[in-house]
Amino acid sequence: MTVYLVRGFPDLLDKPGGTALVGLFGNMTAVGTGNVSGDFVEVKVGDQTGWVSKDSLVVKDRDVLDEVAFVRESIIAERAVNALSQTAPWFVSADYVIARAIFESQDIARKLVNAGNKIPGSDTVGPLQMSTAEWQTFLANGGTLAADFGTASVDDYLAQAWGAAFTMFTDAKAITQVKLDAGQGSNADPPLPSYLEIFLAYLTTSPKAATSLAAAAATPADKGQDGAQAGIAGAGAGVAPAAPVPQGASKLNDFLKNTAVLRDDQIETLFKARPGLTGTNDANAKTVGDFVNSVSTALGQALRDAADLIAKDAPETVAAIIGTGGAPWMTVATAERNKGIKEGTAAGDAEILSYFQSINIQAKTSATPWCAAFVSFCMKTSGNQVAADSIPKTAPALAASWKGWGSPLPANASTTPQGAVVVLSPTEDQDDSGHVGFFVSGNTDTITLLGGNQTNAVKESTYARSRVAAIRWLDVAQPAAAGPVAAGPINLSRFNAKQQAAAKIIIDRFAASGFGSVHQITAVANAWKESSLNPSEQTHTSREDSIGLFQLNMRSGLGVGHQLNDLLDATKNTDIIIDTCKSVPEFKNAQDLAAAVTAFVRFVEKPANQPAEIIDRLQKAKSLEA
Repeated sequence: MTVYLVRGFPDLLDKPGGTALVGLFGNMTAVGTGNVSGDFVEVKVGDQTGWVSKDSLVVKDRDVLDEVAFVRESIIAERAVNALSQTAPWFVSADYVIARAIFESQDIARKLVNAGNKIPGSDTVGPLQMSTAEWQTFLANGGTLAADFGTASVDDYLAQAWGAAFTMFTDAKAITQVKLDAGQGSNADPPLPSYLEIFLAYLTTSPKAATSLAAAAATPADKGQDGAQAGIAGAGAGVAPAAPVPQGASKLNDFLKNTAVLRDDQIETLFKARPGLTGTNDANAKTVGDFVNSVSTALGQALRDAADLIAKDAPETVAAIIGTGGAPWMTVATAERNKGIKEGTAAGDAEILSYFQSINIQAKTSATPWCAAFVSFCMKTSGNQVAADSIPKTAPALAASWKGWGSPLPANASTTPQGAVVVLSPTEDQDDSGHVGFFVSGNTDTITLLGGNQTNAVKESTYARSRVAAIRWLDVAQPAAAGPVAAGPINLSRFNAKQQAAAKIIIDRFAASGFGSVHQITAVANAWKESSLNPSEQTHTSREDSIGLFQLNMRSGLGVGHQLNDLLDATKNTDIIIDTCKSVPEFKNAQDLAAAVTAFVRFVEKPANQPAEIIDRLQKAKSLEA
């Protein structure tokens, strides 16, 4: 794929030398289709495809990647995808998107590079090596997520973060369906994919191949069973892996053809694109075990690097999630471990059934998968009301329900707090849909959990890091309930009567939702900048239809799906903003104006030129302090 800038004012033609479809102008972006005829090049401009003379096109220089901007854009894309009702339980994560970019950039010094095409036999570009096909899938199926992007955006490195986040969601959902079709789990308790399976689906473009490869390479130790170190799917450095299962020793090309049922051309594409991982597509192909182990190792390191970038470039996001509350449920979990709870004993079975009873589920036998019931019990009896109230309202005894608990943490960070809730893809035979436990320790390759139903007991077990589906955390230091708080005080003397009336609506609505004066001032300052506190303000351009106090964009922003009259209503416009603010821990936990304004600009309003906007809006906010 080649991206061009248009020179002059040529026409887009229906064929070489043909009839004009539309007039173009200088510096428009056009994406080449790869077709050339004489002095003409076929390109896509927006939604139209046509021909332009070569003299009217110049190859666009590659933008230098801004690392901080890319990391933050990935976090924003994560939150936007995860806010959609259809996403659960296939939540996406910024660290995976960033890790994929690190893997594709292959640059030890810079980690992230906005490269041209690097994958042989493809038209991929950018830090995520996004292909035209992947991008078009995002545009066609991404709905409101894709509304602000066009064909040429495939080579916008910030836009690519949105496409990759959407691909993570669709791959995860497709993997679950493959497992369901194979009789694993159920629609009520869907089998969750691991990061490794999702990444294998990306590399092979086949969810079925991904699940087959991961299963073939797994060892008993990868599943947390006693007596062996983690093996092919997550071997630690210097540790001899357990003997591979027979399929793990199969040649990769033979396995993909005969077991994963890929076509010959699909297999050839993979081997051409990833020769360092696959070997050659002949008798010298690598084994399934070697391939999966190499992928797992590369992904694990990329995830660790991604976590480091998030900690460096967006430190407030992790700090806001972790907070200061600790993990009071770990005291309960440790006490249960010390009791020696195990299936098959009278005392153990009685205790296991009590885990279900704590969440009002009347299980009749300890043979019922009980890892999630154990986690629920520990939360319920922790003595902390925030933790007790956080137990999923729907199906708390299912591992899948915990993938949406709290807020996400990077999957391979070196600073994961003890007690974080870890969801794994299916591990032991009785965990058809997944496993959940509490983080104890880990390294790049393995993760140790304290949990229930780990080889039929409450104990610590070590699993391959590659089986992680999610790591979640809840700051229990936050208020148990966001009840109404006092409004103000805020200095509104600079505004006229109509502006003051609008400001008071914002103040009262934020106060009623439990946001204090710092948050109220921040909201008023942002509405002041966006609309000059005019509920009737409307902005209509080629890229936006932004309405009301907070200028909610009906095309691709928070205004999507809302009626014009609702957005012109000051109360409803404010309530939409409040709903978003509630999902932003950096804003909820802000203790001063600088933190609140920064979070609001970066994760709620998200205007262009954010550094300058933060300075401007913070000055406005400070002028409103009483």
